[in-house]
Amino acid sequence: MNSLALVLVIPFASAVVLGLLHGRPRLERAVNLASCLGLTAFVFWLLAYVDAHGIQTTMIAGYQAPFGIALVADRLSCLMLCLSMAVGSIALVVSLSTVTADQERSFFHPLFQVLLLGVNWAFVTGDLFNLFVAYEVMLVGSYGLMMVGAGRAQVRQGLMYIAINLVGGSLFIFGLALLYALVGTLNMADIAQRTAELAGPRAAAVTAVSMVLLIVFALKAAAFPLFFWLPDSYPIVPTGVNGYFAGLLTKVGVYSLLRVFVMTFRQDGQELVLEILLVLSGFTMLLGVLGALCQWDIRRVLSWHIISQVGYMVMGIGLAANAGMARVAVAATVFYVTHHIIVKSSLFMLAGVAEGLTGSSQLKRMGGVVGLAPGTAALFLIAAFSLAGMPPFSGFLSKVLLMRVGLADDQWVIVAIAVATSFFTLLSMLKIWSYAYWGKAPLGAPFAGWRLATAPAAVLVLATVVLGLWAQPLLRYADAAADEVTRPQAYIEAVLGPRQTARAAGEAP
Repeated sequence: MNSLALVLVIPFASAVVLGLLHGRPRLERAVNLASCLGLTAFVFWLLAYVDAHGIQTTMIAGYQAPFGIALVADRLSCLMLCLSMAVGSIALVVSLSTVTADQERSFFHPLFQVLLLGVNWAFVTGDLFNLFVAYEVMLVGSYGLMMVGAGRAQVRQGLMYIAINLVGGSLFIFGLALLYALVGTLNMADIAQRTAELAGPRAAAVTAVSMVLLIVFALKAAAFPLFFWLPDSYPIVPTGVNGYFAGLLTKVGVYSLLRVFVMTFRQDGQELVLEILLVLSGFTMLLGVLGALCQWDIRRVLSWHIISQVGYMVMGIGLAANAGMARVAVAATVFYVTHHIIVKSSLFMLAGVAEGLTGSSQLKRMGGVVGLAPGTAALFLIAAFSLAGMPPFSGFLSKVLLMRVGLADDQWVIVAIAVATSFFTLLSMLKIWSYAYWGKAPLGAPFAGWRLATAPAAVLVLATVVLGLWAQPLLRYADAAADEVTRPQAYIEAVLGPRQTARAAGEAP
């Protein structure tokens, strides 16, 4: 399917066009929004097509795998593309009511498209080297958006963000070099085929090398103990765009962990890595939510919650260590990722509206949002309850699915930590509600564009209600996606072709 390349071509071309249109803000806004909406429609069509017809691939320049650059659309990557573009379009609409003229002069619009390019690339690439390239493109876009209209605090924190990611990028290249030396390929389908045949010392060597990639992906996902960069980085991102950051960027790391450590590495002993991830998930959940309880800035509270919620997703990946539970664990993880992207993005957008209405992000200086904008307050409360896992919203079902897998696998400790984390999450969200939404409203003119900024976020809040009440379509889709990840033969054949797959297995082509 040659049209698969559109998920990269459209944001790249849009970034170039927007760069040429610099200084014409109205035209920039129109082109940016049209590009996002058009690509959103395409990826939803792609999801339906892949669900009906199976995995689709495109080989760049016609070179065959594993030597050529492969773009692959399976159910998991299509779902992530839909979430990326839907949340990106909504975040852009919110940003159009909050972005300043100074930020637009700082190339806000082309940088936004560069960020979309990097995220989409990470989801469709079929080889690990291009996953590294996607990470670097994503870094350019995210760092640029952090710096638009930057003050001293933004520059200082932005430099730390880029330094940490450069270290992660160096480790990534180092790990890829070692992996190539061991298995002779970086194509994920080819690695999955070759590592499935490994045992003994060679399998142990691949597992050891995979630990380097584990560090890289855990850093990107903000999992324990590599989450220290996130609470100071996301609060400085402009309102609106921070909803996209909060929803998608750490999920690129979670997606990489899921794709690489469940589907790609299949050698004997790989279960050890997943068991390590299960242990790390407990620390990520608990320390993340305890960090949120200690904060008094609304953005920092929500940023710490990103860390704790990543713990649930890593928990699902870790539970896949049990081969008999792998499919249901991955399906629960896919459902949880979908829920969290929707809810966390909406919470950051609604928090930005609350800041605009009260003139502060400090909880003790906020207040009265219920009186100023009751609809916005109600939306925030629904999203907060969903994040904490309260019924009947999607957060309740997503947590129940993970906990059922944990109990079935006799992982009582991690399930107990997950329950405690949900309780503490509810406490911290009620703290935001008590200080920011009740009480007396501060003096000053409220944010004039709050209605325009609230309406797009309401779409996401409605989605968490719908997913809680009518989850069966997504559950079916998540189960099918999990089957492709845990039994990757269809993915391998789609990328390498049945002849090459049969030849590698020693069968007649």
